[in-house]
Amino acid sequence: MYRHADHLPADTVLRGFDLCIVGAGAAGIAMAQRLANTSLQVLLLVSGAPGDKREPAAARQSLYAGTTGEFLRKVDPDFLQRSRLNMYGGTTNHFGFWARPLDAADMLARPGYRDVGWPISADELAPYYAAAHEFGRFGPVNYDDMTFWQRVLYARCFDALPGDKLHGAIMRAQYEENLHDFQVQFRDQLRDAPNIHVLFNAHLLTIDSDEARSHVGGLQCATLVNGEAGTRFEVRARQYVLACGGIENVRLLQLSGGLGNNARDMLGRGFMLHPLLTNAARVTFEQPIASEIRNFFREQQIRLKAPTTPAGDYLHMATPLVNPELVFEYLVFNAWGMLAPTHQTLLDERIGNFRIILYFSDDGKEAIVNLNWEQLPDENSRITLNPALRDPVFGQPAAHVDWRLNEADKRSAVRALGLSLDYLRARGGAGVKMITDVGGAAESWTFPPAAGALETGDHHMGALRMSASPDAGLVDANSRLHSVDNLYIAGSAVFPTGGYANPTLTIVALSLRLADHLRGL
Repeated sequence: MYRHADHLPADTVLRGFDLCIVGAGAAGIAMAQRLANTSLQVLLLVSGAPGDKREPAAARQSLYAGTTGEFLRKVDPDFLQRSRLNMYGGTTNHFGFWARPLDAADMLARPGYRDVGWPISADELAPYYAAAHEFGRFGPVNYDDMTFWQRVLYARCFDALPGDKLHGAIMRAQYEENLHDFQVQFRDQLRDAPNIHVLFNAHLLTIDSDEARSHVGGLQCATLVNGEAGTRFEVRARQYVLACGGIENVRLLQLSGGLGNNARDMLGRGFMLHPLLTNAARVTFEQPIASEIRNFFREQQIRLKAPTTPAGDYLHMATPLVNPELVFEYLVFNAWGMLAPTHQTLLDERIGNFRIILYFSDDGKEAIVNLNWEQLPDENSRITLNPALRDPVFGQPAAHVDWRLNEADKRSAVRALGLSLDYLRARGGAGVKMITDVGGAAESWTFPPAAGALETGDHHMGALRMSASPDAGLVDANSRLHSVDNLYIAGSAVFPTGGYANPTLTIVALSLRLADHLRGL
């Protein structure tokens, strides 16, 4: 059911909830949807309003103002405001739901590259990836079935050659707003579920805990009215989940006295993005690349007919539709091919995982190389509070994000480009022109506005790392803070590693897994 915090009398204490979820982006809405019509009484705190779409209200978005370190300012001075949205649905309002699971190698510690790994396995996440797939109506979870994808893309990847270090990989996207805007897709379900209480215009200010800082007793909240702080109220529940994004989750814990921090002072450390070189190099070919190979790398709309039986096959539908409304009978999404390193390549090269998208010219004689790669969880790359800058509504310290790349991150990029260009040379790539200067130390990148400049992927990961033991991270394998018995974290802040895949599919999978854990399943 929908409720509005504006209607609460001052100093109201909301009680009687089994669970309070703070934040209604991909993570919070996924959890609420999973828990709808169960025995748990769930309160979902939403900073926005029921009709939120595309852009947040200016006063609400101003709460996401903050400061950045020198390196991030060079790369993207508008990062904090541009890369996240303070509204119902969160940043799902700004994305196309690019989807791919993490590779198995991403979840493992890799000697010689990084010691950090996940305390859960790819097999444990597999059923939740399948469930998360339904959120984008993406069809089968068959990213490695190249026979299937080459058939539906009317394409083929480059032929394999002895000693190849790279292979084909598949990415998908969902651009239909009624699906990728989670607050639209699940609006009726959340509004009508008798056990789900969606409270709008509810802003968490601080988290109250006991003297030992091991148990949350309540949440101090307020409304926002005409750009100013409004009514104060409190929430008390048995258990709590922070689902406010990879930066704001950290800020809220820091505003609450560093709640959940460990002996190594890891709260906010290890912040990761997916660095991007969207125009890293230009490759010219001796002979035009065949159209069926170019088609593999070209983003295409896919229409699949779901099987009528559990063991049935997905059917690719290519014939024109006589009635456009028939499209609703199919799974409609976009898909395209990329190049990625093999697991053995990652072990041999001791670098981060990466993906290469190729953009071919119409005549097939030239391609632009686009690189996205994994960075290390460097504890000097961190989120802190900046007491000198306070938000304009509630007067609380803003976030300061000091994102960094180190020498190992640059080596990953240089080797990824080297391996990719070698792969293309073996297939007739006679001329290579580097657009990005990858020489020099980690601080010596090509910065905007130069061509080939380093860019930030809008994926905020790692600053509340999941770990098996309290001395290695902040949350346990069930996403609960190691040191707080009733506070959980949902979202990509818990990622120990990032791989190269866009994080939303993994965010949803982990959120569904957490919802089942809280139900006792």
